Amino acid sequence: MKNRSFLILLLFIFGMSSCDLLSDKPAPVTKVVTDTMVIVKDRIINAGHFDSIPSGFYQGMLPCKNCEGLQRTILFSGDDHFKMEELELGKSIPAKRTEGTWEKEKGKFLLYLNNKVLSQYRMNKDSFINIETNGSRIPDSMSRQYVLFKKNTAPENPSWKQKKTEGIEIIGIGSDPYWSVEIDNEKMILFKVATAAKPVIVPIEKPSVTKDSMVYSIVTEAGNPLKISVTPGFCNDGIGDHLYEYRMNVWYKGQLYKGCAVKLNATGRE
Repeated sequence: MKNRSFLILLLFIFGMSSCDLLSDKPAPVTKVVTDTMVIVKDRIINAGHFDSIPSGFYQGMLPCKNCEGLQRTILFSGDDHFKMEELELGKSIPAKRTEGTWEKEKGKFLLYLNNKVLSQYRMNKDSFINIETNGSRIPDSMSRQYVLFKKNTAPENPSWKQKKTEGIEIIGIGSDPYWSVEIDNEKMILFKVATAAKPVIVPIEKPSVTKDSMVYSIVTEAGNPLKISVTPGFCNDGIGDHLYEYRMNVWYKGQLYKGCAVKLNATGRE
């Protein structure tokens, strides 16, 4: 009798084990994490799904030995290129401009100048942390002093996207007093100033283009010269904390209006 009970118990245990083996329930995932895999609730997910790719403007104030501070601004484009400006505060010298390429490698972002690594960064949410420059590693204890923060980028303005569909190619904006420029390279130029009763509208004329600028020189119907220049250079509009890739100056009736510009239909690098 005892032998029979023992046999029934063995058959019951074996049956339970067989059900587990034949069950559709997946076996627990072994929690081994590599550089490219992440475990989330026992599921393997490609870490690339969570990768952050820099785009638009990043800006920060970095330490500077011989100046009041180094303002570094980097613009990342979708074609793996970047433009960088470094302005030494307290000095009357123009910003240093650098253009190169970037790529991601083992979780780090490498900036190249003439095929040589210029600097290395890592991302933390919306901040870009400089960890190495010209081959010299920046200590972790100083990392908070080498952070660039994500900034608002002018072309993301929804109303300007609408302007782009209407054929507007360049928009300029400035303050004190508020003014704006819209340039349709096939039709006209519209210049508005908050202190003027009417906008200035003139037919488009071919601009004078040099290596560093594009200049429109037009005379209005009333005989007033209108001159507009668009030059490369990062710019803050002082209105909505947006950063621009270009600067714009407008000369009209003996007054100079300084502001920023965006090329809505720009394609590729310039």
